[in-house]
Amino acid sequence: MAGTPPLDAIRAWLGVPATIVDDAALQQVVDAEALIQERQVTLPTDAVGDTYLTADLVQALYRRVGREIAAKGVPLGVLGVESEYGPARLTSWDAEIDRLEASRRRFVFG
Repeated sequence: MAGTPPLDAIRAWLGVPATIVDDAALQQVVDAEALIQERQVTLPTDAVGDTYLTADLVQALYRRVGREIAAKGVPLGVLGVESEYGPARLTSWDAEIDRLEASRRRFVFG
């Protein structure tokens, strides 16, 4: 997607060194999350017709990538922490991503 932040900027925002997630793996996550974001929101276009990311969409993309990287260590989505209510599951929804993308969210009817 045009306007996707460079890996260095994403890595700096996440605070994940290349020894934990190499560039190829990070790029794969960024590409997948950018594609998901592109399908769910209406991206702004410039005068030529190219799409770009605004500051709120960049922040949402950072959070999307961060959630994916964090979930790599939890392959079944179940946290091993036992509490009085049983094991906790990773949520599939992030309120901050929803807030950042809300003004551009696509609604599908039918």
